Amino acid sequence: MADSISRYDYFIQAMKDQAHYSRDWMLRALSIVITPPKKEYPWALRHTKDKVEVYASDGDGHEWVTLEGAQPYQIPFVYHDVIDQVVKPGDIENLKDRTITGATWGDLIFNSRCLVFACGDLIPYVEGPIDLGSIEKIFVDRMQDDPPKGEDQEGVLYVKHWMRFGKAIGDLCGYEFLIPSVTERALQPPPGAHELRAKLAEQYKDQLDDPVVQTKFQNELVDLYKENLKGDPSEGFIYKNKSVGTALKRMFLIHGPEAGFSEGGRAKLIMNSLSEGLDINEYPAMVNSLRAGSYYRGALTALAGEDVDLIGRIFQNVRVAPFCGTESTMEVEIDNRRIGRTFLIKGEKVKITLDNLSQYKGQIHGMYAPQYCLASHSDCCEVCFGDKIAAFPNSVGSIMADVSSVMMYVMMGSAHAKQLKTTPLDLENFLR
Repeated sequence: MADSISRYDYFIQAMKDQAHYSRDWMLRALSIVITPPKKEYPWALRHTKDKVEVYASDGDGHEWVTLEGAQPYQIPFVYHDVIDQVVKPGDIENLKDRTITGATWGDLIFNSRCLVFACGDLIPYVEGPIDLGSIEKIFVDRMQDDPPKGEDQEGVLYVKHWMRFGKAIGDLCGYEFLIPSVTERALQPPPGAHELRAKLAEQYKDQLDDPVVQTKFQNELVDLYKENLKGDPSEGFIYKNKSVGTALKRMFLIHGPEAGFSEGGRAKLIMNSLSEGLDINEYPAMVNSLRAGSYYRGALTALAGEDVDLIGRIFQNVRVAPFCGTESTMEVEIDNRRIGRTFLIKGEKVKITLDNLSQYKGQIHGMYAPQYCLASHSDCCEVCFGDKIAAFPNSVGSIMADVSSVMMYVMMGSAHAKQLKTTPLDLENFLR
């Protein structure tokens, strides 16, 4: 056996032999464990005074050899470090017909410990940064009910694969060193933040009660914070846009607007961040905001909850009927939101599906809609309702209550920090 092994070869061989399913191996490979392993197991790793050693195998047995490029008492494999080697087909079970450059050790761990563990090569290799939402969509689009035992069809994703994937993700979350929530750049103001705040305060000094100006003011500070996070392990992980625009903004950049019980969208803009200490002169505005949040959470949540109940009663007797035969439609543009809706296209009824969406996307045609439905009583037909509602013919009241539920959730959230932001208004689509 050779006296040493490269980091890449070691990592790939260890995963192929399933060493990465061991918690001890994960801790030793992706963090620093000073004490040696209690027992020698294949691909174990230990630090010595002048080198890092691994219990490697050449097929005939295992021996302690030097891990090339690893420094004693430093992390052997930093999960977000880019690998300076091409990942080849076969290195990971779900990588079949292409090579990957710029992969990280974490990418390899995720693909093997989560995707391969859950469903072998049914989901191809996913390059980082990992977006769980896109992977969940793969399951949603392809997943089928579990078949009788021994009747699995090749290439089919089943519910059992989804359950194994969830188990793997939950297990991976137990490794605290994979959660970069504490980094030097994330937990302090970015350089120049206070100077930028002073400049903006002077620039907007006569408009600081305008919510649009307050939004611009805060966004410039938040953008500076995000820019400072680029390349940092914490970037895009725990600190999502909402967290940066609320908690971290208030902690390190600017306290922000406090509306209290004021009306008309006006709020007091408080400059001092929490890391600088409370400005006692602004204390009344902060206390009023706390009181308002508590009041809205209680009294106005009850008011909005009453509307939820009212909407539910109004629609409780609505049922889904067969096609009503209406010839009236509403002109709208076809996009992803219209999947399951039926359009009148060149005199024919066409239901938009995932399969034909690309054929009609962007076109404007007449869509069958409830306001034009001719069904008797208070009912609405399955075509005018669309698939999403028609699929639950006895639950229309509960579905319609979602509209007023939004108001209730807004009031319930009044006791929590909220992000002040603006959004462009497209009047043409808004009024459709």
